[in-house]
Amino acid sequence: MYNESEVGYDEKIAVKPLIDKRYNPTNINAHSGLQMVAHRINKAEELYPLCNELIKEVYIDEIQFFGPYIIHAVNDLLMNGVRVIAAGLDKDYLNQDFGPMGDLKKIATQKIALSAKCHVCGAAAHFTFRQPGIEDQIAVGHKDIYEARCEKHWIEGMNGRTI
Repeated sequence: MYNESEVGYDEKIAVKPLIDKRYNPTNINAHSGLQMVAHRINKAEELYPLCNELIKEVYIDEIQFFGPYIIHAVNDLLMNGVRVIAAGLDKDYLNQDFGPMGDLKKIATQKIALSAKCHVCGAAAHFTFRQPGIEDQIAVGHKDIYEARCEKHWIEGMNGRTI
């Protein structure tokens, strides 16, 4: 996740939202199995006490869960010379901007868009389908309630649901 020769161990921190209890709650956990020890925080303001003058990089996982204040926190870090690497979902299961993601993409200097494979057909998937029954925008889950889908199969799955 990082190049150890560029930044020393004590010069970086990772954070993840308190509500994300999947896998190991004290680590950022990639689906591939990669892990990084992370601080669990509830809101963006909790980043400030974690960052001292030695911190050069901050990794933020599931950034879409931190709400609109995360934009100010990220800008503060950037203005103080801290490199911010964030991961999150662009769109929610209704294909709408997920929390602060639209605004965060505007201040990003580099964007890397990843896609999954459609759960139905195996094609490139850029949509998140959530099983019916949970209508709140935020519902932390895994393959028990979510599926990556291509546009065709997302539309088919959403047919008849109201937005």
